[in-house]
Amino acid sequence: MPTAPRKAQQVAQSAAPRRFVFLLLDRFTMLSFASAIEPLRIANRISGETLYTWKLAGDGGETATCSNGASFKLDMGLEEIDRDDTLLVCGGIDVQKATTKNVLNWLRREARRGVTMGGLCTGAYAVAKAGLLDGKKATIHWENQDGFLEEFEDVKLTKSVFVMDGNRWSTRGGRRPST
Repeated sequence: MPTAPRKAQQVAQSAAPRRFVFLLLDRFTMLSFASAIEPLRIANRISGETLYTWKLAGDGGETATCSNGASFKLDMGLEEIDRDDTLLVCGGIDVQKATTKNVLNWLRREARRGVTMGGLCTGAYAVAKAGLLDGKKATIHWENQDGFLEEFEDVKLTKSVFVMDGNRWSTRGGRRPST
């Protein structure tokens, strides 16, 4: 049985909020971003506690613009993050262009440090381009599946809505319309 001070320390450690870092690529999809961040906010509100915190990151500049033209103020650039953070790459339109050399280098560095990361919508493209999905299962928006298969032969692409393979996550961020 843990001593009282040790038990209090364990409770304090388990009560520390989990932090998410959202990398907002140029022209990211707001729907996927909102679908990820809003449940964190709602969980905090319902619990009456700060269970989750988040930061918005981007490659240069002070704002990131999503595909509908709305802009968001960034909290940080591509600085080192805590190893316990979860990094989510928010992709969208023209993800190939938005996946810059700076973004790739940052993703690789954070992966070497053991950070859990994933892609929302087309964000898996950036994670795969950095070589961080090789040999792993992943998913991506249905409009990007064919090109993704051609470019990333070592990634096991699925049609799942979301995939968690170790510390690599991905979501489709969209459903293919019925034909």
